[in-house]
Parts: sequence; C-alpha cells; structure tokens
Amino acid sequence: MQLKPKPEKRALPDTVTALNVSNKKSKDHADQQRPPDMSPEAFGGKDEQGTGLLYLCDNLRIMRALPENFIDLIYMDPPFFTRKERRARSRIRESVDSFEDKWGSGGIEGYIKWLSPRLIEARRLLNSTGLIYLHLDWHAVHYVKVEMDRIFGYNRFINEIIWRYRTGGVSKNMFARKHDTILAYSKTQEYRIEPWKEKAYTKSRYRKAGKVNYGSGDAEFFRDSNGVYNYVNASDVWEIPYINSQAKERVGYPSQKPESLLERIISSSTRSGDTVADFFCGSGTTGVVAQKLGRRWILADKSRDAVEVSRFRLLDAVRANNVRKDYMGIKIHEC
Repeated sequence: MQLKPKPEKRALPDTVTALNVSNKKSKDHADQQRPPDMSPEAFGGKDEQGTGLLYLCDNLRIMRALPENFIDLIYMDPPFFTRKERRARSRIRESVDSFEDKWGSGGIEGYIKWLSPRLIEARRLLNSTGLIYLHLDWHAVHYVKVEMDRIFGYNRFINEIIWRYRTGGVSKNMFARKHDTILAYSKTQEYRIEPWKEKAYTKSRYRKAGKVNYGSGDAEFFRDSNGVYNYVNASDVWEIPYINSQAKERVGYPSQKPESLLERIISSSTRSGDTVADFFCGSGTTGVVAQKLGRRWILADKSRDAVEVSRFRLLDAVRANNVRKDYMGIKIHEC
C-alpha cells in the first residue's frame, strides 16, 4: 500500500471505449530519472538476486519510466478509500507499520483523479496478452469500475472476482461486509487465462461415476463421500481465509493479503518466466508468490517500511531454494 500524493489533474474523455493512450513519454517526465534497466540480466538469476526488481519510489514515477508493452500481469492493491490511517504492529521488527488512506476535501473525486493516471500507465505497460487485476472493496470499487471501462474499454472487462472471507466484527443493522472485489481487465482480446478446475456435484439421483457422451464429446463423472461430481472451470467467487493471527506468513503489515489469493491470480494468468508487477507492493506478497512460481517480478512502493518488509520476505522466498543461508542479494533501488 502507498501514502497518498497530491491529486493530479488530467482530463479523461467521456466514453466507454478504451482511451487512445500513447506509448510516447510525456516531456514533463522524460528527464525525471534514467530509464530502469529491464534487460534479463537486471533481474538476476535464482542463485543471485532472485528474479525481480524492488523499487523505493512513487509508483507513478517508476511506471512512467518503464518501457511500454513489457509486463504480462499487473496486480494493484491501492488504498481502498477508507478515509482512515491503517496501522498494524509488525511481527518481524520493533515497529508499527502504517499508511494513510485519508483524502481530505477531495473526496471520491480526488481519489479517482489520483488513481486514474496510474491506471493509464498500467495499460501502457501491459503487453498484448497482458491482464490487470485491481483489488478494492465497497468504498470505491463501483466508481473505479466506471473509470476502468473508460481507460481499458468496456469490452476489455473480464471478471469481477469476489474474494469472500470470514473475519471478526459484525453490525446489528446491516449484513456483514465480508468480501473484497477484484476487477480483471485485459489490454486486448488476445489475453489468456487458464482457470483451474473445481468439483461440481450433480443433483441427479441416477448419475453414476464414469464417462457420459452428450453428443459433443465425453464428460467424465467421479464419486466421493459427498456424491457424484465432474470438474468445471472455477467460478468468480473465491472463498479464501483471511490470514489468521498465528499464520506463519503473517508479518503484521496492515491489509496484508494471503499468498493463496495471489497464487490463484498469478498461476492462472501467467506462465513460467513471465513478468508480474505490483506498484502498491505493501508487504510484498505478489513478489513472494511470483518468486515461488518462477515468474519475474517488479515491486514498487513509496513507503520505506513497506519496501523493507518486502525485501525481508523476498529474501526468505529465495533462501527456500538456495543453500546459501547468508544470501543478501536483493537490492532496493531508490528513485
């Protein structure tokens, strides 16, 4: 997650088709920094630097410096417009990690103006088969959905994924709010997703395990203690537990997401060697999962606390497959 910079003024057209986003850098930003080295050597190897790049930098600045059509998957977990400061006590060091999610008098309009340029850059960075997963909750997701339609195109919307979880805290005068929403968009129609399969139990009392021919091909059914089932593509409602207080992966960073959530996204939408980016990296979960799955990763956050926590977790992920227990090769690049 990231602290809020001042809202940026950039007009957007009133249309539901994709914006005509130029791949040319704006002169206002061309001399901000030297372009990052995106050669294969810069990402290092599994026995050297891991397979990624970690930036301590305002994400808009680093996004504008990256080359276009370069990234296979972008996961973005920005502030949710809760209008509160998010705080949590770290479990890996003597500190309290926090980030601001306050928006002053700008309200939801100021939030959209701040987020919009980052979405525009995300579209520029994706390659033709690329996907973006934008993670929000009820505070702003409906407003941002309209903005995503304008930037990526109404027809480039792929899925509204519901992440359902169980946590403490309920209200007496409303249904419990126990889900987040993840909006998935593609840059072109050439995108690729390979959904995993899940069991679908039949209600028919006469269906037995075995193959059935429906005329267009065979369907195979199986049986377990719950009944007869076949395998179908997973749905867009994912029930994944929130990280419990005793979980080994929990580091105490506010709004830390479970690795199993990112594993579903990355494994179904990328292949080995692809590049995954997270420009609100927070505790670094995206990079950790990408590292474990053999993907290259680019992480950025303007919070030094976030980047230090990410580096700590990434070091552990690399060491898990590296006999060098003194490995300290992940460098933090500062703008």
